Amino acid sequence: AGDSVAAVLAQARERLLAGGFSEIDYLELRADADLASLAHYDGRPARLLAAARLGTVRLIDNMSVPAKA
Repeated sequence: AGDSVAAVLAQARERLLAGGFSEIDYLELRADADLASLAHYDGRPARLLAAARLGTVRLIDNMSVPAKA
């Protein structure tokens, strides 16, 4: 089944807002191979995509999520 992506991302949003970010434009986990949306994380390589505002600055970034061993 894998881990629920929505639950983990909701928790991450809460932490970002508590950490001083004023707005989260998007925070998504996508399959690394084709950027398809993931409802459940099954351990394959993925990519975390994010855009958020810290004060008046909009930060956009992505990072690799390596495969689970």
